Amino acid sequence: MRLVTYESAGTGRLGVLHGDAVVDPARVLRASRQGETEVPTEMVAFFEGGAEARGRVEQALLLADTAAERGDSLIDDGHPAVLPRDEIRLLAPVPRPRRIRDYLTYTQHAKGSGLAVPPAFAAMPICYQCNVETVIGPDEPLLWPSYTAQLDFELELGFFTSGGGKNLTPAEAAGRIAGVTIFNDVSARDIQMFEMSMTIGPSKGKHFCTAMGPCVLTMDEVDEWAVQMTASVNGDVWASGSTKDRQFSFAEVLAWASLDEDVYPGEFFGLGTVGGGCGLELDRWIQPGDVVELAASGVGVLRNPVGQRQIAPDGAGLASYQGAPEVHVS
Repeated sequence: MRLVTYESAGTGRLGVLHGDAVVDPARVLRASRQGETEVPTEMVAFFEGGAEARGRVEQALLLADTAAERGDSLIDDGHPAVLPRDEIRLLAPVPRPRRIRDYLTYTQHAKGSGLAVPPAFAAMPICYQCNVETVIGPDEPLLWPSYTAQLDFELELGFFTSGGGKNLTPAEAAGRIAGVTIFNDVSARDIQMFEMSMTIGPSKGKHFCTAMGPCVLTMDEVDEWAVQMTASVNGDVWASGSTKDRQFSFAEVLAWASLDEDVYPGEFFGLGTVGGGCGLELDRWIQPGDVVELAASGVGVLRNPVGQRQIAPDGAGLASYQGAPEVHVS
């Protein structure tokens, strides 16, 4: 299933991309007088609901198909239960994940970005933690901070957790993965490398904008080693790659994260940028007004326009920061 969060009357609701429509499972069941069979209206609650919640959603899809064959409209308290895809706004699948960790698991990306690959890379998956308050969804503009001249995209896939735990084995962790989505942890490359010269971070280089979407493809439809991905700018393909050349599996990443530490349903784990999947590796840079489209087989396309560079108010920030050197990988 391709699960989405869509906006309805100013709030986000769980939906399913089903053909050219978005099906609201909870509203379908009520409109079909199946109200005694409840279904979550929010993505993380669906993850937590496990097989029971999935069964209810599958029931709703069958009811929606039957209604469509009969030409019937399903209406729940004045709200349509099935909506044309082009008439609704998709939000990020989980608009505010409990936590976001982004790992570096692709050797080609590390080397292509000019990074040394130390022994730690082979020993364990290593991440930084993102700012959950900056998540945006499809078609929202990528924020361009005032303090950077080199904005960059990241072509990534990641997964949401459907269950939590502590000290999980990889076998246990595999059963706690809900599904995958496209992840673009937008990067301010010049200040990112400048601040990380202190071997700490990133912070200002990453913490301003993170795009996710358009859906969560459930794991029963995912071969984690064979997802094909592309990055296009203004319709021109800049990069393509696959999820096959990673250092660790999804389950190994989650198991390592859980070692002596609790993980919870609805957390997000980025697997890192596929090889060649960013402007830094290509020495090719997006500009304000560009449209970035990241695609993953089965998941769809995450489309975002690039916003204009912001202008900082007088006196904001620190006078000691006068910009960072541009970064170019030779």
